[in-house]
Amino acid sequence: MEREKLEKFEFESEVKQLLHILVYSLYKNKEIFLRELISNAVDALNKIKFEILINKDIEDKDEALRIDISLNRTQNKLIIEDTGIGMTRDELIKNLGTIAHSGTSNFLKKLSESKEEEKIDFIGKFGVGFYSSFMVAKEIHVYTKSFKKGSKAFLWRSKGDADYTIEETIKKIRGTRIELLLKKDEKEFLEKFTIKHTILKHSKFIPFPIYVEKDKIETSEAIWTQPKSTLKKEDYYGFYKFLGNTQEEPETYIHLSSDAPVQFNAIFFVPKTSFESAGFFKTEPGVDLYSKKILIQKGCKDIIPEYLRFVKGVIDSEDIPINISRETIQNNIKIDKIKKHSLKKIFQQLTKIKEKDREKYLNIWKNFAKNLKEGIAYDFENREKISDLLLFHSSKKSKKDFIDLKEYLDRAGEKQKEIFYVTGLDIESIEKNPALEAFRKKDIEVLYLNDPLDEIVIDHLREYKGKIFKMAESADIKIDKEKDGGKDENYLKDNENLILYLKTIYGERIADVKISKRLVDSPCILSHPNDGPSVQMEKIMKMVNKDYKFSKKIFEINPENKLIKNMVRIHKATPDSPELKAISLQLLDNMMLREGIIDNIDTIIPRIQDIMLQACKNIK
Repeated sequence: MEREKLEKFEFESEVKQLLHILVYSLYKNKEIFLRELISNAVDALNKIKFEILINKDIEDKDEALRIDISLNRTQNKLIIEDTGIGMTRDELIKNLGTIAHSGTSNFLKKLSESKEEEKIDFIGKFGVGFYSSFMVAKEIHVYTKSFKKGSKAFLWRSKGDADYTIEETIKKIRGTRIELLLKKDEKEFLEKFTIKHTILKHSKFIPFPIYVEKDKIETSEAIWTQPKSTLKKEDYYGFYKFLGNTQEEPETYIHLSSDAPVQFNAIFFVPKTSFESAGFFKTEPGVDLYSKKILIQKGCKDIIPEYLRFVKGVIDSEDIPINISRETIQNNIKIDKIKKHSLKKIFQQLTKIKEKDREKYLNIWKNFAKNLKEGIAYDFENREKISDLLLFHSSKKSKKDFIDLKEYLDRAGEKQKEIFYVTGLDIESIEKNPALEAFRKKDIEVLYLNDPLDEIVIDHLREYKGKIFKMAESADIKIDKEKDGGKDENYLKDNENLILYLKTIYGERIADVKISKRLVDSPCILSHPNDGPSVQMEKIMKMVNKDYKFSKKIFEINPENKLIKNMVRIHKATPDSPELKAISLQLLDNMMLREGIIDNIDTIIPRIQDIMLQACKNIK
């Protein structure tokens, strides 16, 4: 049979614009062209797979479904071939000569106006991924033969300028063979390592075998598309190890399959260890976004937020175009629905583990508490769900044990309207805080916030289940002592006189001096007026701004304490006693030393030595 003559066609004007941008304006991430060609090959193979099931009369029905990539270094040629559905002459014109999608003009306008690093997000958005090959190729030849019985083979050729040609050719097997005549400076794509690396980066889960120079690429099965009933724990563990290139098993996993309101499949893993908690480096987001098993975006922050960067896995949806841009991801309704459903299931899984397997959850908390606390600050929409996952030490737990907020409220009962907490560097120093004396006396539980992030968490939460958070030092917790009326007038007057004396001595260093209703054993305490920031928070502020001034505290004294009683006695006998002044100043400085907010250490040491000297003189 005589071959048809060569036919010449003009590209559509939109294609000309696109080719100009690809050839002359786009230089970064050129490897993306291989992802596009492999994606097209997968589509062709999926279509022929369907035809084989429903149509007996097709070309090469028994031909293996595969993708082959070969490198011809002599001719500077990269070849990608599939045994898919192939194309007829008219399909060649339709698929490679036009952009038959609405909104093309707007797309090209955005592409031409976008920054260079943004252009890569647009490639293929309107089905033009094939043309990205002109970033690396000076000329492209496409040999193709349709699956339809008796179809002829055709050769499509173009140099990426104004036109292309089509002519009949010889091709024995159904499918498509694309030959890229590479530009002189694109020889890296003739390196076997480069091709294999690019395939594993973007296309390691494709459902058909792929060969490079006859070597089969070790891709992994996309198990997220399989029914859960057909998978075992070992399948998930094996996939996790492949995904993360690790020998470690995950702490837990979640397999999602949804058809409504958006079709998508996903598998999420929570690791057993954390590099971040070990102080090595900040983990990169670990959930990748796929479309039809082809990677769209690695570490997609727009679906799994950054604070959950420790979660590993994949999300795959055929409802998302392969080349959806980052801008479109952020404003895509389907993406938003996938995000909401995914986060809901992740939080449900973590909550279930916390309630059913405390030991497992404690390991998760040890590794990723920082991330969850970060989520409280940044994810308002899911703040309540995250707050259910928080753990704290408390005054009614051992140093190694934790309590969650629900447990706290269950123990507190309905009458308690507040959730009390106290801050500190560690549990040991927190337990010595005088503010806890009244709570112990009245058997009220207090949360211990010994992580600098805890107070930021509380500041963002404000309340939990309608109960507000209250700092122990600011709480109105009083001990039922003998009423002042039961004391003689001289006792009351003597204490009031000491308070007036202390106010004079302390001056502007404190906000006020008063008798404490909360102390049991300690002589004094510094309390916080008007729910101001805690000392720990103020220390952070001081680190950020060296000129920051610590807020003034209220100095409370305990009249029943032996030291205070002796100070009252001395003041009554000798109001201008230099020893009393030294003791009074040291008492305040002791509290400030305890809080870590002292700034006059050079005067404290000599004063302590003077007090010690006076004590020595009294020892016989």
